[in-house]
Amino acid sequence: MTPKVTIGCCWDGKDYYPPEYINILYNSVCRNTTIPFDFICYVGPDAEKPGRTDTINKNIQIIPVGLPSWWSTLPWFQKNPPGVKTDSVLFLDLDIVIIGSLDDIINFPAEQAHMKDEPSHMCRSGRERHMNTSVTLLRNGAGAKVWDEYVKAGMPTWDALRPPGGAVLRMAEQDIIDNPRNGIKYELFPEWMVCSYKFQVLKKGIPNDCRVVVFHGQPKPAACLHEPFVKENWR
Repeated sequence: MTPKVTIGCCWDGKDYYPPEYINILYNSVCRNTTIPFDFICYVGPDAEKPGRTDTINKNIQIIPVGLPSWWSTLPWFQKNPPGVKTDSVLFLDLDIVIIGSLDDIINFPAEQAHMKDEPSHMCRSGRERHMNTSVTLLRNGAGAKVWDEYVKAGMPTWDALRPPGGAVLRMAEQDIIDNPRNGIKYELFPEWMVCSYKFQVLKKGIPNDCRVVVFHGQPKPAACLHEPFVKENWR
């Protein structure tokens, strides 16, 4: 059976996210979708060092893309991403906890869709349409403009934990997509479907029927096992 969707992530090969994060994400996807899928992880140069991928589940296809840190997210936006054999791609950050079915996210009616960056209760003026790539749905090469703009900028890379003051494309794909001059069209997932741990869960609780909780910034899921929903689902 030809898979309906490719589900992917990226890993730089360093220790900020141990390899177990990749396996946990894969296991969580397996438990939370009825849709056939391929699972691919794009990795940076450090992951190609001897032994770095030995503990990763063999059902996960590892594809080196030659970009360090979280810059390895960018190749997912190519018209024909490496290794992808499906029309639809669901990209997921490693620092998420899946707590419900992904089926509605995979079937979301859009060519390109993302998590809303700032929830409505705290969204700053002018950022109502700003997005976050932690959960990203792409169909039929819809993200190609993002990759093209990155290439046009010279494919800059720098340490994500130590960004230089005058960095080009500071947040890379997010800056490219949010820039209205690029004319990139996309939809936002409902805030109840994909939510932020620090901005929504800690302040207002988990929304009803939420599917994914995103742990952008700090803390990460491994530090939140005291939360029953993390202990139950992040495994």
